[in-house]
Amino acid sequence: MKNNLLFFKELLFFVFPLYIIHKLVFLLPDLNAAQENFYLSIAFLYVLFLIFSKTILFIIKKVSEKSFDNTGMVFMIATSVKTGIMYFIIKPILNSQNNQIEKLNIFFIFISFLLIETIITARILNKKQ
Repeated sequence: MKNNLLFFKELLFFVFPLYIIHKLVFLLPDLNAAQENFYLSIAFLYVLFLIFSKTILFIIKKVSEKSFDNTGMVFMIATSVKTGIMYFIIKPILNSQNNQIEKLNIFFIFISFLLIETIITARILNKKQ
């Protein structure tokens, strides 16, 4: 359990500063006005991606303890499932023609969390070697 808390702390170590910077960028007048028309708020997206990332990393940690050889495949499958679920959540935004800033915002958050998950998963895989 303590080891799982370390991964959550590591995840928060990456996510919290990223969220603060993201919110500060959207304090700019032009972006702040665009943010008011967002379908999903930045905070909601961060919480949603944080839940998905925590779940994925928890699963990866458990799989690496039981069957280390399957860790990479589980990461790929879990990330694919997350991408599929997120597609259905953000589908109204993707179909919208008028809010390019929100599309870029979601893309940035998605890529950031994917990068964070990949870094933490790589650390899990490197500890076993």
